[in-house]
Amino acid sequence: MTPFVEAAAKAAAAISERLCVGWREEFSDHFEIGAGGDLTAGIDKMAEEIYVEALLPFGIIDSEESGIIGSGNERVILDPIDGSDNALSGLPYFGSSIALERDGVVKEAVIVNLANGDLFYKTDGPLMVGKVGGSSFKPVVAREGSRLGVLERAYAYPKIAQKLYGKGVKFRSPGAVALSLAYAHYVDFVIFAGPRRSYDFAAALWMCEGLEILKTEKLLIVSKSRETLKFLQRLALQEG
Repeated sequence: MTPFVEAAAKAAAAISERLCVGWREEFSDHFEIGAGGDLTAGIDKMAEEIYVEALLPFGIIDSEESGIIGSGNERVILDPIDGSDNALSGLPYFGSSIALERDGVVKEAVIVNLANGDLFYKTDGPLMVGKVGGSSFKPVVAREGSRLGVLERAYAYPKIAQKLYGKGVKFRSPGAVALSLAYAHYVDFVIFAGPRRSYDFAAALWMCEGLEILKTEKLLIVSKSRETLKFLQRLALQEG
């Protein structure tokens, strides 16, 4: 691990320890609209404070909650809790997304699933996976035989959902896009439609290096298979 990845991983472990103690009422408290445009909750604030303390030495922090913090030549793009509504509702699919940019390009990234402890990181080598608080990490291997994909924000794009269903394509909509993209090597595909924010995608797209990726202004498709990617592109862009 690099010093940046190690610092992010230690911060994630500290957050996980707090959550393992049990849910606290202050985690559900709501504050003002954050820099990313969403309402900030107590759990977001708690995670942000821990990450900021750990990551400030690496450069200026651009956090979804508080915006710009600190100074420096490099930039840390931080989503303290990806899937905040899931966390607040007790659904075990939420985590954190952290990317380090140098000269405007992501060079290191960490995504952690705080619900089950999966921790992914990528620097200048392959995407690695292990557990929060653990010391054993191994390269992610694309999973053959996966039987479903992910359509994030399916509620906002029912036509795409209906087209997938009509073709017998199985999918889920778990509600944490950075986390879903971290699992893109395992599932059949990940689709996201709509505006994309750096907080959600900086780390995640860096981790999808080597996969098939389609990016348009309003559509993102990631898949292990070019054939699947082309099929989904045609399906999503069909009229009606």
